[in-house]
Amino acid sequence: MTELTTHTRANKEFFARGSAPSRKQWCEWIEQGAIRGKVIDGKPYVDANHFAANDFLSPLSEAEQVTAMDLLR
Repeated sequence: MTELTTHTRANKEFFARGSAPSRKQWCEWIEQGAIRGKVIDGKPYVDANHFAANDFLSPLSEAEQVTAMDLLR
C-alpha cells in the first residue's frame, strides 16, 4: 500500500526554503501523472517514497494513462 503525505511536508523534506513548488504545481504534476499521488478536494497528497526514489519524473503519455472507466470497458 502506498502512503501519501501532504505537499507541504514533501516541500519541507525535498526542497530548500524558497524553492518549493506551489500547491497548484503539485496538483498539476499529480494530474499529469508525473508524480504519484492523489488530489483530494483540491489538496495534493504525494507518494513521497516514489518521489524520493526516482530522479526523472515526467507526465505519462496518452498510452500510459488509464482511468477507472477504461478498466470497466
